[in-house]
Amino acid sequence: MVRLGLIAAGFAISALFVTSAWADAKSDYFREVERQAKAAAPMTSQSLRELYAGRSWIWDNGAGYFSQDGRRFAAWSQKGAYWSYAKGHWYTTDSGKVCMRALWITKMHMAPKTTCFVHREKGGVIYQKPSLGGKWYIFRNNPSRSDDASRKLRQGDLVQKHVQRLEAERWP
Repeated sequence: MVRLGLIAAGFAISALFVTSAWADAKSDYFREVERQAKAAAPMTSQSLRELYAGRSWIWDNGAGYFSQDGRRFAAWSQKGAYWSYAKGHWYTTDSGKVCMRALWITKMHMAPKTTCFVHREKGGVIYQKPSLGGKWYIFRNNPSRSDDASRKLRQGDLVQKHVQRLEAERWP
């Protein structure tokens, strides 16, 4: 019995070292990405429009659509029985921001919200982070990789049918 206890303790200690090493490596990664992002230049408004216009940004539980004309923004999100959708507009700035200003609607509530992401670019690598808090991460590598976050930007409006469905659910 004591031997099993010692083996279990050994596994626990090993797990702590592995977890600690993983956390250190992750921390080092984010520090390096932050350093690279700070050395990169803010993306221009035009470059951001080219990146987002006419595309849907796929999220874990929904998506947002950036219209081709650079004006209309629509989104939806659903997790189980809880859902929301948004209608508004999007815009870009020469300081590297893409912002979505929309009215988010649920079955019982409505609330305006503006969310922005900052983008910087160097050597074809695009860095991104939420404008309020969050950490820099590589949005698109150069050359692009299959796991790049930018691959979640898909051509076309993949949002409208979901917004229409949720509107019908709210206003039967």
